[in-house]
Amino acid sequence: MAIYMVLIPPGSSPETMGETEAQRTVFIRDGFSWLALLFTLPWLLVKRLWLVLLVYLVAGLALELASRFIGGPMPGIAMAGLSILFAFEARGLWRWTLERRGWRFVAVVEAQGREEAERRFFARLAAHQRHARDRQAGGSAPQPDAPPPHRPGYPVPRIGAERVVGLSVAPHRS
Repeated sequence: MAIYMVLIPPGSSPETMGETEAQRTVFIRDGFSWLALLFTLPWLLVKRLWLVLLVYLVAGLALELASRFIGGPMPGIAMAGLSILFAFEARGLWRWTLERRGWRFVAVVEAQGREEAERRFFARLAAHQRHARDRQAGGSAPQPDAPPPHRPGYPVPRIGAERVVGLSVAPHRS
């Protein structure tokens, strides 16, 4: 089973989400990215991760220069290590970049593949929206089998008041 992080476009809300926002919803699979390992620069360009690209290039250049002083196979080993570390953190950095652009992290979905993750999320979202409309119309309370797609404060990892981004801590934005 894979874990998918669900982000909705800026300005949209799970309670009032329409078809256009649903089509723009992003599902990011958690874990290692082979494409980010094998095609790092094109992956960064396609995902439009400009700040991450800049940091990656500066880190790669600094690592290359520092490892040249050691000599031997060290420059190649250092760059391979940087590429592997980046491949582990690439999807988390993509999510972080989208959140900086105003996208909202709303759910975590466990599924075999992306299509199943989409089905599970949108089924749960539709049930939540239906129950919210029933509540407004004076209907019954939400059923326990249809939890809301987002529980405030969960599962965004935190250390104290700081959000955890990959292996680093990012400032908390309210």
